[in-house]
Amino acid sequence: MREIGERIFENLDITRYEVKKMVLIPLILLLAAFAILGYTQLSVGSPVHLGMDFRGGTMVKISTDKSADELRAEFADLPLVLVAKTGMGNEKRLDFDISSESQEYQRLLDRLENHYGGRYEIKSISAVFGKQYQRQALSALIIAFLLMAIVVFVVFRIPVPSFAVVLSAFSDITIAVACMDIIGMKLSLGTVAALLMLIGYSVDSDILLTTNLLRKKGELLDNLRSAMKTGLMMTSTTIVAIFAMFVVSFTIDITILKDISIVLLFGLVMDL
Repeated sequence: MREIGERIFENLDITRYEVKKMVLIPLILLLAAFAILGYTQLSVGSPVHLGMDFRGGTMVKISTDKSADELRAEFADLPLVLVAKTGMGNEKRLDFDISSESQEYQRLLDRLENHYGGRYEIKSISAVFGKQYQRQALSALIIAFLLMAIVVFVVFRIPVPSFAVVLSAFSDITIAVACMDIIGMKLSLGTVAALLMLIGYSVDSDILLTTNLLRKKGELLDNLRSAMKTGLMMTSTTIVAIFAMFVVSFTIDITILKDISIVLLFGLVMDL
């Protein structure tokens, strides 16, 4: 396997292509991502579909052996938006688009008491708190990104390569969010954590490349090939590990791990 990888890297000589043509590929992807985010903004009022954590609603955890389809049928007359396993025994999580002040909330409480007695846990998030969570998540992303950008500029102290590293990380995150819109994935606290992780994953290979080109002695093209080889190996290894996490979380239906792994896979593949 290692010999096959070495042969692939030897044949993959990007120095044969014009730089301007190669730059067009990620730029076109970034522009397409902006178009998708703009369309989503016009359609739903935000650049990404918001989950219960940021939109508000009611979450119920119940211990039951019923399947997801059976639970959907049982609560068909209520606005049920998600049924998932929590990973804790036979516990299920149900998300409803219901506020605690509505009549539907009281109907939900009555049904839970009649069918499950004390074997449930209920939690409501108001739209006001959802807005507050939105602001906090956005602030966390912006602050983390700005701190990363400051560190990059301080380390390299040269505007063009530093800007390229920051732009690459921004592009990875933007395209990952656009991919979330394409498949209809909602923004949750888990996916925000994945986007924060992408900031680190996105800049590691870019910093390696920049360091090799600016500070390593030897031929420029040889340094470029060496950095690309190491960067591809790093990212590919991470993709394999994240894909394994996705398979496991998909098999046992742990929603938060599945969402995190999907967002990371989007970002890492685009990082390549």
